[in-house]
This record gives sequence, C-alpha cells and structure tokens, in this order.
Amino acid sequence: MSAMSPPLPPDDLRLVADSVGPLWQRLAGARVLFTGASGFFGSWMLETFLHAGTQLGLPFRALALTRDRSRFSQSLPHLATDPRVEILESDAATMPVPDGPVDFVIHSMVPPAGTRLGEMARFFPAATQHLLEVAQSKSAKGFLLCSTGAVYLPKDPPAPFSEGDPLHAADGPLSYGQIRRRIEDQCLAAWMRGSLPVKIARGFTFLGPRLPLDGAFAAGNFLRDAMAGGPIVVRGDGSPVRSYLYAADLAAWLWTILLDGRPGLAYNVGSHLAITISTLARRIGSRFRVDVCLGSEGFPGAAPSCYLPATSRAEAEFGPMLHTSLRDGIDRMASWYAKS
Repeated sequence: MSAMSPPLPPDDLRLVADSVGPLWQRLAGARVLFTGASGFFGSWMLETFLHAGTQLGLPFRALALTRDRSRFSQSLPHLATDPRVEILESDAATMPVPDGPVDFVIHSMVPPAGTRLGEMARFFPAATQHLLEVAQSKSAKGFLLCSTGAVYLPKDPPAPFSEGDPLHAADGPLSYGQIRRRIEDQCLAAWMRGSLPVKIARGFTFLGPRLPLDGAFAAGNFLRDAMAGGPIVVRGDGSPVRSYLYAADLAAWLWTILLDGRPGLAYNVGSHLAITISTLARRIGSRFRVDVCLGSEGFPGAAPSCYLPATSRAEAEFGPMLHTSLRDGIDRMASWYAKS
C-alpha cells in the first residue's frame, strides 16, 4: 500500500465495534503493538481499534511498527496523525524495546511481494522471536499471530481444512507453508513456557477495502480488471474452489480471537461458503457488466485446488462470525475503491 488510502467505510467500522461488543472493555487503557500496520490485515486492525476506542470512549493507545515512516504517513495519513498512534520505524527483527507498556501484540506482518524463500526463512522467524521476547519482557496480556491456511498439507481428496489436520513439517522442504509453520511453533513454544498467552489465527481468502488490486489476490485482480472496463482475465480454467470472508468480518473475528480465544490454540479464519474462481469472476463481471476470459488449464504455482477452512472451532466458541454476504462484500469493496 503506497498511494493514499482513505478511511474505511463507517458502516464497516461500526460492524466491527458492535460485533466485538463487550470484549473491547478488556482493552481499556491498553497499549497495543501492531506489526504490518500499513498492510491489509494490520491497517484494518489498527483502524477498527481506534474507532472502537472513539465509539466507546475507551483510552486506547497504539504502537504502529513500520519499515518506512514516510510511506506509512503518506498511505494512511488519518491513522499516522491520530494522537493515540505512536509510529515505530524499524525492522521487526531489530526493533528497540519500546519504553512503557506493551499490553497486547498483533503480529500481522507479511513478506513483501517478491521476497525469496531463503530471505523469508531467515527474517521472519528472527522477527517473530524478537517480538515474542519483547512481549514477554513487558508481561503482555495477549499475543495474536495472524498465520495462514498455507500451513496445512494438501488433502487428497480435497476437503476443508480443520485445525487438527496435518501441517507442513517444520524440518521439511523449504516452502511458504513450512516457514509459517515454524513461526507458529515459535509462538506455541512461548505459550508452553507459560509466559505469554498466544493465540493463532489461520487466515484463508478475503476481499474488501485495501485488498491489493495488483498482487496475488484473485478478488483484487478481478476488481481491477472490471474497473478498467474489462475483460476480467482469469489465470487458469477457474475451477479452483475458494471462499471469501469480507474484511470487516475478518477484523471482528481476529479481535474476538485475541480477546476471548483460548491460549495455545489455532483458529481457522474464513468463510465456509465455497465458490469457484470462475464464479467469483463472473459475479464481479456481472456487477460491472464486463466480460470474463478464462484460461484453458491451471498454471504453475497455483494454490491447492480446494482451499477452504472448516470454521467449527471458532463458531462453537464465539458464535456465528459471518455477517456480510459475498454479494454485499463485493459491492462494498467496489464502492470504496470507486471513491478512492
């Protein structure tokens, strides 16, 4: 995210504040450290945090960790200039221990596009270990790792992934999923030492404001093509199966896991409503009245043909988490980008 990003839709901010409800009181007076604060996950978490503090009159404070203060200020000026936000310009692996309290940590940092696996394998475990040590030194009350469904081994035959399914081996061949599994293990080790309440959220696929329109996200790329007048170009034949959780529901889910989840557990985060890539493209194409062009076969490096979360653990503990339909999510995302 580099161009200026306007505030999130007021209705979405209210949805998150209302969905999390009384749990916000557990953050009264808290100082929360956000990694990846300028990214899709991080900016949603930071902005919904500040909005809830305003709506409920709670004294929230934020530490926003960013590699580039100037870039963060240019892309999110309404957050960077909020007096409750302190910007920390640093590499997460070498970040100075902040003065004052760190009550909670939300670790949503992701590798920049194009990062090589070797570099990722060196940096992200080191950064995570440093953040865990900072949280432990500050006696933090909670640590949320925003992980990914990529930690799961592919299933044959394809089926939704449950939290107890096999993961990539921590000492297996180097891959994105293996690296993220190692990071999860670091966090769980901190929990098992009894010193830090760690919760893990394994994210799947999403859509909404601030989802990049020029990256590896099908929903963003399809919207980009549609807003340019079409056609929407689908890499491959469009047969892979995904599900799409709207970003406001994602933020509400993540806050709930941090504040009410059980330490030491991982929770899948995503929609359970399956849809093929081609159907998603056609729905976005129908909204903009543009054509859709499908390829004839898959392409190298594609994610699993079926990438769906089983969400029964979270729903059993927290109740229904899906508040926004796919149709409404597409409309809200499109309307926000049209005004940006």
